[in-house]
Amino acid sequence: MEESTERYRITVGDGGLEIRNSKGKGLTFTAAEALMLLDILKNEEEKLRLAAEKTSPLPVRFRF
Repeated sequence: MEESTERYRITVGDGGLEIRNSKGKGLTFTAAEALMLLDILKNEEEKLRLAAEKTSPLPVRFRF
């Protein structure tokens, strides 16, 4: 997995969800699309946690 140093700004508003990088490029989701994305991420949470744990440079693991 490639290491990312980019910063992103996530904004939730009346129109939905926006994710922008420091150059202003990004993604815009309607509220319905954002909810579908949230559902997908919830279903894939365990896989994402395992992948993040494998690539983490930290010797200490944090549990949420």
